[in-house]
Amino acid sequence: MVSVIRLGDLLAEASRYRHGWLGCDAAVADLRLSGVFRLDEPALMLRNITHLLPVRIVERSRWWVRVVQA
Repeated sequence: MVSVIRLGDLLAEASRYRHGWLGCDAAVADLRLSGVFRLDEPALMLRNITHLLPVRIVERSRWWVRVVQA
């Protein structure tokens, strides 16, 4: 069975495993993806998402990360 998750839901879950704020714009929150993501390596997970979806990562600091439309 293939499971599909909304980007906003994935980021909400991933934010539980990292320090600081991790969120996304409403414009990309409903994008859907499937895969296996390592929540213990959030930087790698975010980099992988940019290869799967038309998004980019905005880092104001290592504690504030936002996923926005590319």
